[in-house]
Amino acid sequence: MIRKKVPFLLLIAASHLLILNNLFSQTPKYIKTIVVDAGHGGSKDPGAIGQYENSLRSQEKDVTLAISLKLVAELRKQLPGVNIVPTRTTDIYQDPREKARIANEAKGDLFICIHADSGPLKQGRRQIGTRTVTRHKITYTGKGKKKKKIRTSYEVEEPVYEYFKLPLTRSGTSVWIFAAHKTSDKLKAIMDGDENFEIETGGVDSVENSLDFKTPEGRTIAAIYAKRYQERSDRLATMVNEEIEATGRPALGVNQRQKGIWVLQATNMPAILIETGFINNPDDEKYINSEKGQQELASAITEAVKRYKAQVENTNYTPPTKTDITGKKITAPPADFEKREIKDVKTIMVNNSTVKIDLYDDGEIDNDIVSVYFNKSLIFDKKPLTATAQSFNIELVPGKTNELVLYADNLGNIPPNTALMVITDGTERHEVRLSADLKNNASVRFELKNKN
Repeated sequence: MIRKKVPFLLLIAASHLLILNNLFSQTPKYIKTIVVDAGHGGSKDPGAIGQYENSLRSQEKDVTLAISLKLVAELRKQLPGVNIVPTRTTDIYQDPREKARIANEAKGDLFICIHADSGPLKQGRRQIGTRTVTRHKITYTGKGKKKKKIRTSYEVEEPVYEYFKLPLTRSGTSVWIFAAHKTSDKLKAIMDGDENFEIETGGVDSVENSLDFKTPEGRTIAAIYAKRYQERSDRLATMVNEEIEATGRPALGVNQRQKGIWVLQATNMPAILIETGFINNPDDEKYINSEKGQQELASAITEAVKRYKAQVENTNYTPPTKTDITGKKITAPPADFEKREIKDVKTIMVNNSTVKIDLYDDGEIDNDIVSVYFNKSLIFDKKPLTATAQSFNIELVPGKTNELVLYADNLGNIPPNTALMVITDGTERHEVRLSADLKNNASVRFELKNKN
């Protein structure tokens, strides 16, 4: 009996393999629609609120909308052939199910959800004065039946305190994907949307498919798609984290929340959620409320999407053209940048987050050519060191060690290349001498002093 069934079972298995091979090995997926979601919204759901003492009292719903609108504009500018769909463009409330429905009905190929992080705040106290309190002292006189209790009143001064919420010390941007154990939820999202489900086939970008998910073949394919969506979500999330790190902001990596995130699980597409910053951290709150911070985040996310799109579609990716402090176009760091050792390391403690740098040749002018990188971003490219300063400002990222690296592009007439760096920190001034050659970089590491 069993021997008679073996050929039939082998035939079924072979047919499954043939179907899957046709679906997943021919034409790459094309990114045609990207859905951008601004988290929270409306008076019903403001999200997290800046609540520490002297905070901006900003609301997460406003921050996410501002960043999302900039992201939508940047994506439309950089990817003109892609349909960019925002879930909201005004301050309205949407249930998470509504957000997922919008994304699924748009037949999105990517779902990007923008949020701001928070956390429990500790309570601080400080003395604001004193108050006079009447207390009583009990004494006794006599013994036995003649013993009497004497109650004496007296006044004392005791401190009066006020209590306030301390700001978070943690800062940075994190990226989230749906957890591996939530794959069944993603599978349900795929199967619930089977009337609009698209599969990849040879010869065309994608075609509508009337695949029956109630059949073993349909369930197998849906399960593979759920796993693929998680892998692609992780890929995009990793790229976003890398682009955020390139801005100099603390990048907190790719994370999976065990409790689950509805909009990531209920969308029939790769999906990520970006916690842009901690709204109860003073520096983060200012950053995510600023035009500069919002645009920087939108640009970084867009660049990650461009990289992801090129990789998925098997097309070439062209990095953005960057300029140095003089406006000159610059290229990516040389191939040997990371290979060079850093032997000349200095550490400077500073009071201010903005520091001015003046860079001179240290000694005889001998045609030293150098490049300078700050937190892995190029500040200026292939500039000569002379008696006239190369001047620029750097913005330190709180809570981390900020590094400025001197890279020798040549060896001057008198090797190694030496530089005098003058650091202006408010009213304080530091002088640092650096040395770099074709095998070694020089580094100055900046740390903000704790003002508490």
